[in-house]
Parts: sequence; structure tokens; C-alpha cells
Amino acid sequence: MKQGAPRSVYQHSSFYSLIGLPGLLILIVLFIIPLAILLFNAFVDDAGTVTFQRITSIVTNPYIIRILAFTLFQAFLSTFVSVLVALPGAYLTSNFEFKGKRLIKSLCMVPFVLPSILVVLGFVIFYGNSGMVNRMLIQLFDLNEPPLHILYSFKAIIMAHAFYNIPIAMGLISSYWERLPVSANQAASTLGARGFTTFRTITLPRLTPAIISASTLVFLFCYSSFAIILVLGGGPQFTTMEVEIYREARIMLDTNAAAALSVVSIVIALCFVAVYSYMQNIMSNQEEFTSPLSTRKRMMGLRKPTFAAVFLIIVYSMLLAIFVLGPMIAIVVRSFQAPLTRTSQMEFSLKWYRQLFGFSQSFLFTSAITAILYSTAIAFVTALVSLITSTITSAILCSLKQRGRLLTELLAMMPMAVSSVIIGLGYHIISSRLYGSTSWKMIALVMAHVVIASPLVLRTILPTYRSILPTYMQASMTLGATVSKTFRKIEIPLLRSAMVTGASFAFAISMGELNATLVLSDSHVITIPIVMYRLIGSYNYNAACALGSVLILFYIIIFFIAESIKRKKICLKVL
Repeated sequence: MKQGAPRSVYQHSSFYSLIGLPGLLILIVLFIIPLAILLFNAFVDDAGTVTFQRITSIVTNPYIIRILAFTLFQAFLSTFVSVLVALPGAYLTSNFEFKGKRLIKSLCMVPFVLPSILVVLGFVIFYGNSGMVNRMLIQLFDLNEPPLHILYSFKAIIMAHAFYNIPIAMGLISSYWERLPVSANQAASTLGARGFTTFRTITLPRLTPAIISASTLVFLFCYSSFAIILVLGGGPQFTTMEVEIYREARIMLDTNAAAALSVVSIVIALCFVAVYSYMQNIMSNQEEFTSPLSTRKRMMGLRKPTFAAVFLIIVYSMLLAIFVLGPMIAIVVRSFQAPLTRTSQMEFSLKWYRQLFGFSQSFLFTSAITAILYSTAIAFVTALVSLITSTITSAILCSLKQRGRLLTELLAMMPMAVSSVIIGLGYHIISSRLYGSTSWKMIALVMAHVVIASPLVLRTILPTYRSILPTYMQASMTLGATVSKTFRKIEIPLLRSAMVTGASFAFAISMGELNATLVLSDSHVITIPIVMYRLIGSYNYNAACALGSVLILFYIIIFFIAESIKRKKICLKVL
């Protein structure tokens, strides 16, 4: 039986139906109901009559059309730049074996989990007029004013999106590329094809599904971008659909208009989610991936880089490291700096950390400590619930036939078509009608975070689940084990590494989530990103850097724990 094929022995078992009911219930409660309430506000007027007037007024409004056009344009351009720059890195990491390759791949995962508020702060500190780059250039070339003017412009938006998505696109394309068997390339070489001809006629056609899949995912991230546009855009001329939805809901207090805008945004994004899911299924069903031997041969046959390749690897790695790590390092460095007087230069100081942890009297103490406690509690619950729902959803998807699997997977991935701003808006409408207390706000935040994190956790667990050979389960049941026992004793242990990775992703995403939290939260419920956003808005960058450094430390700890658990599992297997 083909690897990743549906497990026919399970298709008539009631076990997967039973464990799927809680996941379906959670999906309905956490996602469908808030979305239905949002749609109700878009299609029902004040008299309770179904109407399309709000939708038609939006799609014919020149102002909204301009916003939508800019949203699509910046997303397409950001995607093009990200994938174009990612392709050389994918080529190097998938075709050559060299020292530091594992480090580069690990570096590719950094932006994937970084919250948008950290990216915004990092770009301000690193590329701002008084940022690290400009200060170095001023000292190096003895200039009188900053040579780079990047922030609060269209360039800043594209650069910030590229920061996020170049490593992600490189990692996705590279992981697919390195599994392509070399037999077709070798046959082409035997027939006289060389270099670029082989790439154009053999490699590129087989690589196209991965490029389209990565491009679609990058586009979705850029299309639903919020904090980057809100802060780095620097003005109404760079407003996108997500920013306009937030403005209508929280500033203009017109939730009906925000709901109508959300419908238009969802329809467009859902088209790209369908393309992404379709390409993922094409990639998972490739016959060439059913043979572990061909993949092993390719990995063993990786070439040592030529002199030109070594030079390219060094340059590309340095630029990638500076581009990815530079803003984060700038945050940490700035958090340990403070001027002794208003006009003096920055010097090493623990002032902001003393304020942060209450060693000196400051407004920052109460809000920061409260935000850390709130964020940690919300992230823990989000990771636990997302892990459970994503694991049982993966089990259901792997037990269904092709047609049912595609439809169910599209349903499970639907939250990716609904931006976190829109998800937060749905819960905000519910909360405003219930006159919710602080306790309700906390519960609503957790539910919103679960909806946001679950699709990414599912995408982490599902490929591993599909790679499990059905013969393992068949052998287990041949020896007398039930379906439920096989699930617990065979499938769950094989999924443990993916589950740990997925849980750590969910925790990190929840810790740094700003978009839905900003729409939903009030003065009583605050998180680390909310406090950082307020500090940036008040130009208190040093305090924001101190709190941002604490958030970075949380990320390091959680992924260190996750890697330790996975390594421990590998060591136990060896023993």
C-alpha cells in the first residue's frame, strides 16, 4: 500500500468517528459560530432583513477598491521578492553538503514563529533613522545625517514581509527539492543535457508544486498582514483590508461595515487556501516519495560545493544571518542601553529590566508582570487544545477516502482563509453583545488563539501522520490489538516529535499574537504584544526592547525544551 494512502482497514471503524466528534464540536464552537455571527452582521440589516446592500456598497466603493488593490499588490510583490530570493538558498541547501547547513535550516525557522510586534520593533531599532545600521554607516563614512530612510514607507512593508517569508519559502522549497530523486537528472545528463537545461526541463517542472505551494502560503501571510502595515506603513496611503477592518470596528465603531469588509477578504483568501491545499495533496501523493530508498540515495549523493558554490554559500549565509538575526540582536542590545541624561549617549544599563521586574517604582512594572502572566497562561492552554484537536483531525484525514479527505482538509484549513483580525472581530461582536467580563475576555482570547494556531499545528502533524506506513497498524491488529489501542500504542509514539514541534509552535504563536488580541482586548486584559504595541506607540523603545527580549527568551526556552524532548526520544530509540 502506498505511503500516505488512506488506511482502508480503518474506514469502517467507529473509533475515528468517535474521536472526531470533539474536534468537530470545537471547530463549530470556536470558529463557525463567531464566523456565522460575523456574516449575520454583514448580510442582515437593522430591521432583520437579509440584504446584500453592505457588500455591494463595499465592492463599488472607490476607496475600498483602492485599498483592496493595494492589499493584493503588496502581497503579490512581497511574495515575488520572497520566493525569488529564497530559490538560490533552496538550491544550495538541497544540492550540496557543507558545514553549517543545519544551522542555516534552523535559521529558516526563526521568522516563522516570531510575532509581528517583534518584527516591527526590530525594524525600528535596526533600520530606523537612529537605528543600528544608520549609526554604523554614519561612523564608518563620517556622515552628517542617516543615509537610509526605510521606515514608514512601502519599502519597509516589503522588507518586513521578506524578513518573514524568505526563510520560510526557502525551507519549504528546499525540503521538497532535496527529496527529488536524481535518476531523471542523471538520464538527462547521459543524453547530453547540462546545467540550466537540466534544471529548466527536468527539475523545475517537478519543483513547480512546491514553488506554488510556498508562494501561496507566503501570499496568505502577506495578504493578512496587520501590525507591519499598521506601524511600518506610516500612513493611510498604505492601508490594507485588515487595517481598514480594524479601523471600522474599533475606531469608527461600525461592526457592520467591518463584517462586510471581512466577507470580501475571506472570499479572496479562501481561493488561495484552496490552491495551497490542492498543491499540498499533489506533493504528498507524488509516487516518487513512496520510495525511501530513492530519497536516501539522493541524500548520500549530495555534491561537495565547488569554489563558486562555496563563495555563494558564504555570501548568502552572511546576508541571511544579518537580515534575520540583525533586528532581533538589535532589540536585545538596545534593551541594555540607557542615556544617563537626556542629551548623553547610550550606555550599558539595567534600568529597563529593573523597571520591568519592579526593582524601581514605574508604571511599567504592573502592566509588564501582568502581561507576562496572562500571555503564559493563554499560550499554555492554546498549545494543549490545539495539539489535541490537530492530532485527532490528522487521524480523521488519514482514514478518509480521497474525495472526503480533500473536503475535510479544506474545512480544517479554513481558519487560514480568515485572518486573525477577522477572528478577533467575531469574538469582539459576541463580547459586545454579552457585555463580557474580564473572565469572558480571557476565555475569548484563548478560543481565538486556538483557531489561529490549530491550522499550523495541523500542517506540522499531518505530513508525519501520512508518512506512517499502514503496515505498522496492520501488523498491530494482526497481533490482536484494537484500533484504539493501535492508535495509542503505535501511531501516537510515532507522532511524538511532530506533536512536540506543533505544541511549541502553538505556544509561540499565542505568546506573540497581536492582531486578534488588539481587536478583542480591553484595558483589563493585556498580553506582552499589547504592552509592547503601546510602548512603541508612545516611543518608549527601550522599555519595549526589554519586554521584547523577555519574549525572545520565552521562545528560546520553549524550543530548547522541545528539541530536548525530541533528542531524548531519539536516544531512547537508539538504546
